[in-house]
Amino acid sequence: MKQFKYLITLLFVAMLCSLQPANIRAAEMQKDLKIQEVFSRYGMKRNVTMVELSNEMLETYGLTRYKSITIKQDDEALRFVRRCLEADQKGARKIKEVTDDGGVVSAYYQLPGNKEDMNRFVLFKVNKKGVITLVYIEGELDSDDLITLLFTKKDL
Repeated sequence: MKQFKYLITLLFVAMLCSLQPANIRAAEMQKDLKIQEVFSRYGMKRNVTMVELSNEMLETYGLTRYKSITIKQDDEALRFVRRCLEADQKGARKIKEVTDDGGVVSAYYQLPGNKEDMNRFVLFKVNKKGVITLVYIEGELDSDDLITLLFTKKDL
């Protein structure tokens, strides 16, 4: 659990380094994933932070797409995100999944890509205060590369 917190913290630091305007259209996300609806439905709402990394930052890490959304204390949004995750995890490799009281509270899935050398990852976390974090990552890196990238300390 501590490692997952570190992962999310590291991702947010990286996001803050290269923020783009939040006028990101849902069409940019892979159309076959249900989680794209989370970004389009909640992306512009109050108490929500949505981030997409710039191309320069993505290329540095061998990624083609990075999106994240953080939603503060919204029970309806949590139910919706969990339904989307449930739909998208079919055919996915569950790298990590933690449930509590019958609901997923933390998850890390690897989804098949549309191209042979493309992987897609979905990371999800809801903390004890009810803050929901959903991250979508796409690129040529594999699961081990992503873990190495996320858990290697870098001097900022």
